[in-house]
Amino acid sequence: MRSNRAKASLVSITIVAMALSGCVTTQQDRIGANDGTDACYQYRVALDSTGNYYAEDMLKGAAIGAGVGALTGALAGGNLKSALIGAAAGAALGTLGGYWNSKAQQGRDQAILGVMNDLDAENQNLDRTQVALDQLVNCRRAEIARVKADYKAKRIGKPEAEQRMTLIRTQLDKDYAIASSINQNIVKRRDEYLIAADNIEPGSAEKIRTKTAVQAQTKKKKAKQTTTASGTPASQVVQRTNTAFETSERINATTSSIQQIAQKEATLDAV
Repeated sequence: MRSNRAKASLVSITIVAMALSGCVTTQQDRIGANDGTDACYQYRVALDSTGNYYAEDMLKGAAIGAGVGALTGALAGGNLKSALIGAAAGAALGTLGGYWNSKAQQGRDQAILGVMNDLDAENQNLDRTQVALDQLVNCRRAEIARVKADYKAKRIGKPEAEQRMTLIRTQLDKDYAIASSINQNIVKRRDEYLIAADNIEPGSAEKIRTKTAVQAQTKKKKAKQTTTASGTPASQVVQRTNTAFETSERINATTSSIQQIAQKEATLDAV
C-alpha cells in the first residue's frame, strides 16, 4: 500500500511539473527568428509580447488543482488510478471558478474590490493586444497591396508575385497561430471574470453574453471606463467585465480575419 501511495504521490508531482513546464516557451519559439524577410516582424513581436500577461496567474490554477487532486486521490484510493481520477477532477476545479473562489476567501467586499482592480489591468492589456493585432493585420494588408500594385504595374512578373504572396500567406499562418494562442488564454480569463461577476451580481454573466448588459459605457473611451465607472462596486465590476467581454470579442473577430486574409486577399486572383 505504501508503495502504491508513493507512486501515486509521484504522479501528482509529475503532473504539476509537466503542466507548469508545458506553459513555458520562449518568444523565439513562438514567433521564429528575424531573418529579415518579414516587413511586419516588429508588429508580430509586439503582439506576442502582450500574450505574456494572459498566460499568468489564472492558468496556474489548473496545474495546482491537478496536483492537489492527484494527491487527494492517492491518499483516498492509494493507487495510481485514484491519483489520475483525482488529477482530472482537480484540474477542472482549478480552472472553472477558481479565480472567484480564491478572491472570495478575502471576504465579499475585499473580493469585489480585488476583482475591480484586476479588471482594470485586464482591460488595459486587452486594449494593447487589440492595438498590436490591428497593427499586424494592417501591415500584412499593406504588404499584399504592395505586391499586387507591383504586379499590376508590371514591375514584377507573375512568378515573383506568386512567390511573395506565398511568403505572406506563410507569415499570416504564423500570425494566426500566435493570435489564436493568445485569444484562447483571453477567453479562459474572460470566463473566470464572468463567473466572478455572476457571483457578485447574479444573472450578469448571461446579460453580458447576450449583449443585454448596460451599453452606455461603450460610448466612452475605455481608459475612462476603468476610472470613472459609476454605481456600486458590484455594478462597476459588471461594467468592467462587459468591457472586457466586448474587447475580447473584437480580438476574436480580428484573429479569425487573419485566416480570411490569407485565403481571399493574399492571392493574385483579384488583380
